[in-house]
Amino acid sequence: MEGTASRKVPDGKLVSVRVAYDERITDCAVRGDFFLEPPDALVDLERAVEGLPADASVDRIAQAIAAVDATLVGFGTTDLARAVRAAVDGND
Repeated sequence: MEGTASRKVPDGKLVSVRVAYDERITDCAVRGDFFLEPPDALVDLERAVEGLPADASVDRIAQAIAAVDATLVGFGTTDLARAVRAAVDGND
């Protein structure tokens, strides 16, 4: 299955996620109007989500994202985790 979701964070940044999943998240693509340091950490964020159980909680997804060595600018780990959870749940 596949799902998408977008989340506007409090300071106005947009985080969009597309995920493919079965029992686990098999593919994750993250887009939006935010910044990362280093910029190439986007691939690492996506990989951190891939492999998680499709029914992982927002907290579990946020923990996996937080383990990536990156500075998220304009959004936080929970914002991204909520977007992933919404994409799997079909709650865009």
